[in-house]
Amino acid sequence: MSDRLPRVGGLPEPDKYERLVQAAPDIWWSGAGPFAGLHELNVVRVEYFSRVFGGFGGKRALDIGCGGGILAEALASAGAVVTGVDPSEKSLEVARQHAKRSQLSIDYRLATAETLASGTFPDRFDLVFAVDVLEHVDELDRTLASIAAVLAPGGGLGFLTHNRTIAAFLQLIWEEEYVHHTMPEGFHDFARFITPDDLTAALARNGMVVQEMQGIVRADDGSGRRVLTADLTVTYLGWALRTR
Repeated sequence: MSDRLPRVGGLPEPDKYERLVQAAPDIWWSGAGPFAGLHELNVVRVEYFSRVFGGFGGKRALDIGCGGGILAEALASAGAVVTGVDPSEKSLEVARQHAKRSQLSIDYRLATAETLASGTFPDRFDLVFAVDVLEHVDELDRTLASIAAVLAPGGGLGFLTHNRTIAAFLQLIWEEEYVHHTMPEGFHDFARFITPDDLTAALARNGMVVQEMQGIVRADDGSGRRVLTADLTVTYLGWALRTR
């Protein structure tokens, strides 16, 4: 699939996904291509979040930047009442159609991470997830303020993003986009990558306290599966609680 993906550098973040889905409509749920790794990644992140949040059953969950619905469907299958938001209408249409085929009820809405606090959601969520999205937003603090506004007091935020290190640049941008072409050129913007310290501080400014962070790497057995590690150098996930 990757040989027919367009270069997306220089486009606004939502337009990158619009362009990709237009070029390859099956990109979100294909077993090959740039987003295939998200399905491998989804296994470990769902297991992790289920453990730290004590399961998903009956909880109101918001998936920010839901894309084609990979995480949202896993949450719904585990019993959560799921809302997914994304600024890419083409991705949302894929998500809606796939959820219908999977016989899952998920409320998908067109919205950006920065505008969640605009009154769209009268009730607050028990859990909010921002995975593979914080490194794509235009204003991190505004995004986190919006998350805090829709997260119930004591509620949990699950996040996953990329560290702003040379190792992350080499692996996620140089190797994947320009050497191996497993991702479209221009997909990631290194300046948007976030160090764990910066994310911890930004969350604290917005009333959320980090409880734990773990790194994610590929297992060294050639299977492609992801495993947790104490090394936060490249990709890391974690969780925070809204305290005020």
